[in-house]
Amino acid sequence: MWTTQQILSFSPDAGIAQRGQELATIRKWRNLQGNENAVWGECQSSGASHYLVAIDVKGPKFKCNCPSKKPCKHSIGLMLLVANNSDAIQITNEYPNWVDEWLNNRTSNKTEEVNSEEEEIIQHEREIAKQKNRNKRLLLMETGLEELEVWLTDTIRQGLASTERQGYDFWHDISARMVDAKLGGLGKKIEAMQLLQGGNINWVDKMLSQMTDLYLVVKGFKNLEKLPPLLQQELLSVSGINIKKDEVLEQEGVSDEWMVMGQIEGVEDRLNFRRVWLQGKKTKQHALILDYVFGDGGFPNHFPTGSILKGVLHFYPSSFPIRAIVRLPFDIINEPQPLSGFSDFKKFTAAYSEALVANPWLLDFPACFENVTPFKKKNQLFILDKNNHQLEVLNQDVWKLLAMSSGYPIKIFGEWTGDIFIPLSAESEGRLVAL
Repeated sequence: MWTTQQILSFSPDAGIAQRGQELATIRKWRNLQGNENAVWGECQSSGASHYLVAIDVKGPKFKCNCPSKKPCKHSIGLMLLVANNSDAIQITNEYPNWVDEWLNNRTSNKTEEVNSEEEEIIQHEREIAKQKNRNKRLLLMETGLEELEVWLTDTIRQGLASTERQGYDFWHDISARMVDAKLGGLGKKIEAMQLLQGGNINWVDKMLSQMTDLYLVVKGFKNLEKLPPLLQQELLSVSGINIKKDEVLEQEGVSDEWMVMGQIEGVEDRLNFRRVWLQGKKTKQHALILDYVFGDGGFPNHFPTGSILKGVLHFYPSSFPIRAIVRLPFDIINEPQPLSGFSDFKKFTAAYSEALVANPWLLDFPACFENVTPFKKKNQLFILDKNNHQLEVLNQDVWKLLAMSSGYPIKIFGEWTGDIFIPLSAESEGRLVAL
C-alpha cells in the first residue's frame, strides 16, 4: 500500500513524523478494521478516551477528531501500522457510523470536494515552493559549514596560542561569512570566542570546547539525513532554521502548575530578549519561555520569580524538550513552594550527561542546587557542595548572593552553559528571590 518513507513524507513536520512512529504499535489501538477503500481505528489518548482515526486509502485522505492539523500523528501512526503490520487489521465491509458518515459526505458533496482539491493543489504548490526555498537555504548553509570546517581545522593545526596574535578581522571575517550563509547563530559564537582571551587563565580550554561544539555541528550537518527526525530538527534549530510558533501551538500541550524559577533579560542584535525558566509541579518538567521584542514595547506577560503559572505549555519538537510556548489564557498566583534540586554536583553531572546524550547541541541546562555555599576565590565566584566539590559561577550580584548565604548552605537555581553556572534565583526564608 505505502512504504514507510512515503508515509513519513505525508507528515507536516519532523515532530509529527516522530510521534507517529511511536504510535505505530498495536497496544495503542483498538477496533482496527478496514478494506480496500479505507482503514480505521481508535487510538488511545493521554486520558481515558480514544481518538477516532480513519484513512481514505485512495487519497489518501485523513480524518481524526484530535485538534491537530492533518495528517496528525494518529493518522501517521495508523498508516505505519497498516504498512508494517497488516495482519493487525480486521477485514470488513461494514463501516462504523462515524466512518460511513465521513466517507458519504466526501462522496456526496462534489462541489465541496472539488473546492477542497483545489485548495489542496494550492497548498501543495505552496509546500513545493517552501521546500525549494528550504533546499536552497540548506545548500547555502552547507557551503558555509564547509568554510567553517576549513577555518576550524586550520586554527587548531596552527595552535590556539596563535589566535592571541590575531586581530579583530580574524574573527569578524569568518563570523560574517557565517551570517551570509544563514548561520548567524554560529557567527555570534565565533565572535564571542575572542572575548575568552581577556585575562582568563582557562581561555584555551574554553575556546577548544566551543570550537569542538562548532565542529560537532559541521559533522552533524553532513549526516543530517541519517539522524532521527527530532535530532534533525534540533540541529537545524541550532544552525538557524526554527519552527514557527503557530506550528508549535498545534503540538499536544502539557498542563501543570508551573513554578517560575528564574529569568534573565538582555539585548541581542538590537532586540530585547527575556528567558523565563519554569518547572512543573506534577511533571517536574523544566521549560524555557523565550521572548523577543523591538524597542521599548515591553514583554506581553509578566512572570514574577517564585510565582505559580497555572496553564498549558506547548514544547518545541526536540529530542530533549525544553523551549516552550505558553497557551493563553493562564493564571498567575503567588503561592510559596518548596525548592528541590540536585543534592551534589555528581548527580548534576550525571543528569547533564544524559541530556547531552539525548541532544548533543543542548545550549543551556537548568539546574537547581540544594545546600551549596557561595564563596570567592581570587576575584572569582564559586559554589561548594556538601562533598567540597566546586563549580564556577558567573560574577553577577556577587555580594547579594554572599549576603543571602552568610557563609551557610542555601538553595540556588540557574543556567548551566556547559562552561559556567549563571545564578538566577535563590531561596530565602522559604521564598524564591530573583538575583
